[in-house]
Amino acid sequence: MKKKWKIVLLVLLVTSGTTGLYAWKEFNRSHTDTAKLKAAFTYDAMTLVEEFQKDESKANAKLNDKVIAVKGSISKIDISDSTQTVLLGVDESLGAVLCQFDASHKDELTKLKEGDAVIIKGVCTGMLMDVILTRCALDKP
Repeated sequence: MKKKWKIVLLVLLVTSGTTGLYAWKEFNRSHTDTAKLKAAFTYDAMTLVEEFQKDESKANAKLNDKVIAVKGSISKIDISDSTQTVLLGVDESLGAVLCQFDASHKDELTKLKEGDAVIIKGVCTGMLMDVILTRCALDKP
């Protein structure tokens, strides 16, 4: 009987240790850098905005959680300690593409200026007033 309890205790310890290790790894897991991922779709900034404005639910079904590359002209750059964003599109339009960059790409953004033509890759999260891309990185043409 004593041997049975030792086996049960050993199994519980191994199971608890394995579960704890898995949970720790998942908690500390980071996303793959978008610069290393292949884009599922490539769009011009205004074409992307028009697709969402035409049929938002269809565009969401097609593009949400996918890595997409967007070509466009920079209309605004905002770099602060906590956020790095680039707005692609024309100022007069009713929408644009808002690209939120990871902190690891902050140095790349300091070299850009408004009016530059760029290709940006990011994960599409849908549209509020603008189409939102997160985890962005500059794409090398």
